[in-house]
Amino acid sequence: MESIGPSQIQEEQFMAPEPVPFSFIAEADRHQSNIAPPRRERRSARAVCSGVLITAVLIAGLVAAVALGMPALRPPSAS
Repeated sequence: MESIGPSQIQEEQFMAPEPVPFSFIAEADRHQSNIAPPRRERRSARAVCSGVLITAVLIAGLVAAVALGMPALRPPSAS
């Protein structure tokens, strides 16, 4: 019995998959399912409010950072 070396194991693991016949791929468009996926559940009022609150806090933080940083961006006065 032959011993299998590490290089032979790697070759077997990384071999390309078998090619798919083109006719099978071309026919796949004709065999689509007519079952619609289930509708997404509506977000609860709590989830909507939390998303709005997080967005408002982030925007307020950016506005505050710009407002507090404006004095540092002005050119120095000549007084």
